[in-house]
Amino acid sequence: MFGTIHVYYEKAGYGFISVDFKNRRFFHIDNYHGYVLPTPGMAVEFDLAVSKKPGKPDQAVRIIPVETTTGGAK
Repeated sequence: MFGTIHVYYEKAGYGFISVDFKNRRFFHIDNYHGYVLPTPGMAVEFDLAVSKKPGKPDQAVRIIPVETTTGGAK
């Protein structure tokens, strides 16, 4: 799945990914595989895993930043 980082709470080590305007998925920094910290608006690819807490929505795992290119001559 693809989405964007909605918010990331660095001190707490978790945040939320926006999948669309209505759906957000919880993520923990342990599941983030990037070289820079997640920032709001960053495009990411992720998988969903069943929540460990009953009644809670599935959470994002294996989160990988999506490389974006800015067109330009080489």
